[in-house]
Amino acid sequence: MPRGGGRPHPGGPPPRRGSVLPAVLLVLAVLGPLGCGASPEPPDTTPRRTAAVAEGGGQAPSASAIAAGGFNDTDRGWAQLMAAMDERTLLLLDLIADRASDAGLADLARRTTVTHRAELTGLRAILRKTGADGANPHEGHDMKGMVTDDELRAITAKRGAAFDDLSLTYLREHLEQSVLVSRGEQSAGGAAEAKKLAAEVTKRRTAQLAALRPVGG
Repeated sequence: MPRGGGRPHPGGPPPRRGSVLPAVLLVLAVLGPLGCGASPEPPDTTPRRTAAVAEGGGQAPSASAIAAGGFNDTDRGWAQLMAAMDERTLLLLDLIADRASDAGLADLARRTTVTHRAELTGLRAILRKTGADGANPHEGHDMKGMVTDDELRAITAKRGAAFDDLSLTYLREHLEQSVLVSRGEQSAGGAAEAKKLAAEVTKRRTAQLAALRPVGG
């Protein structure tokens, strides 16, 4: 995904990225799992391997594997994207739970960690059923809702209220983008199993956003 425009501020957080269009899931269906809008970025110098997507498998996704369960490319693309987003956000949530100066924010991070881990189980199950392998097609992508290494470095350098404020910015962005893409899956997905999980994610993220507002003031 191409990086957002604007020049970075020395010593400050990374520049914010533009919104991913609501049609992102439709783009994924047409362009495949790398359809974030453009060619992948050059790899980071810092390795960023995750276990976000399906465990096991080893076979490339096939039309027959997808069709067998009523899945379509949008289902697979959504599951790959959500799994990658959740896995990266878990790194952020661990930091928040450990270092937030606001007790309410730390508690919300701990509760959100539990639901994200549960979601990953369902997402990986869907990916296995579509024949997806264990590779992360969003490796190294800088896109809204995806916590990057630069963002983790930026937040690690903060303390106190500054840490909390930046945490809220990144966490809110992730929750909002999760709702956006999950609603796209509900509209364009093919398998009832995937659409049901997308509906659960949408409901849960909406509640988490509501809980985030009082924390952010």
